[in-house]
Amino acid sequence: MRANSLTKSGSQKPSSDLRTRSESTNGVHDLTVRPAPRALGVRRAGFAAPRFLRIGPVHFQPLERELEPLRMYFSGRTLNAGCGDRDITETLRGFGATEVVNYDIASKILNAVIGPLGKMPFAAAEFDSILCNAVLGHVESPERVIREMVRVLRPAGHLVVGMPFLQPFHSCPGDFRRSTVEGIRRLGTASGLEVIAIHPTHTIAQTLGWIIWSYLEEKRSRVRKAILYPLLWCCTRYCCRTDSSLVGTASAFQAVYRKLP
Repeated sequence: MRANSLTKSGSQKPSSDLRTRSESTNGVHDLTVRPAPRALGVRRAGFAAPRFLRIGPVHFQPLERELEPLRMYFSGRTLNAGCGDRDITETLRGFGATEVVNYDIASKILNAVIGPLGKMPFAAAEFDSILCNAVLGHVESPERVIREMVRVLRPAGHLVVGMPFLQPFHSCPGDFRRSTVEGIRRLGTASGLEVIAIHPTHTIAQTLGWIIWSYLEEKRSRVRKAILYPLLWCCTRYCCRTDSSLVGTASAFQAVYRKLP
């Protein structure tokens, strides 16, 4: 699995400025997150030279920026479950983690712990917070993985999960599912977790850009790829910060769950 991918006390509670809003409009429930303010004069570490992820011409904002609105939910000993090969330890420390453990079925990160997500070699209630980004869509049994993360999470600890919604098929090594807001909420509550927030990721430019580029790749249309490449490059490069108003057309979602005491 891979991560797409400020200084706070590990004991600080989530800010009241970041809260869940749950409303129903035409049967669609909206759970959005507003970014919490950061201290004036504090420069965000690691953002001087942001690393954009690209699929063809389609740009995606760095994982550091995706996680920024949720930074207050990382504290104490933190598990990056499904870390991939990109080490974001310093980013998680900047958010509030005091120690970060990288874990995946395979990883090139130095000192990463290797093993399956469905059966982790950690004690019960060992972690204060857990990140599992862009992973559950690629495992055959997400419910089993969620239950295992709940086991190693301490009571009142937070679990941050990234799930795809409107994305083309992409194996890593497999690709099994997409989740709506309702599906993400049910995934948490079925495991006994409290749903704190569900936050959309990216903009309509990434949603449509990735689908269009994947279509052109599948059709092997060289002429249309050559014509559309600069347009998709520009649109997604300069329109890549998350649109928090999206629910039905988001590329992906990040859910924040809390383990009940």
